[in-house]
Amino acid sequence: MNEPKYIVPSASMKERPEDFELTFEIPGVGKGETELHVENRTLVLKTHSTYQNPAGFKEVACEFERHDYAISVDLPETADPATVAASLENGILRVTVKKRPETQARKIEIS
Repeated sequence: MNEPKYIVPSASMKERPEDFELTFEIPGVGKGETELHVENRTLVLKTHSTYQNPAGFKEVACEFERHDYAISVDLPETADPATVAASLENGILRVTVKKRPETQARKIEIS
């Protein structure tokens, strides 16, 4: 049995005052084909494309491949892994992770 060949997706991480946003490009992959979990402070993404031609159609030409994707990302020390949320739309997976409250900047009133 052949092991799947995984491709590392294009990824980015941005920081905002209250959270981090990670973006992954995983074209051709649906929500049901995507596994996302956290192990300690490591975010793990793994996909498996299950696309099949619709009934009655036969593929006669194809200029792109469907890939399985995998990547592990260490979250920053200030991230709270319990707050991971994700959405997938048009091949873009967006993951947000809030910062731990004690690490966020706060305004201090002076009396």
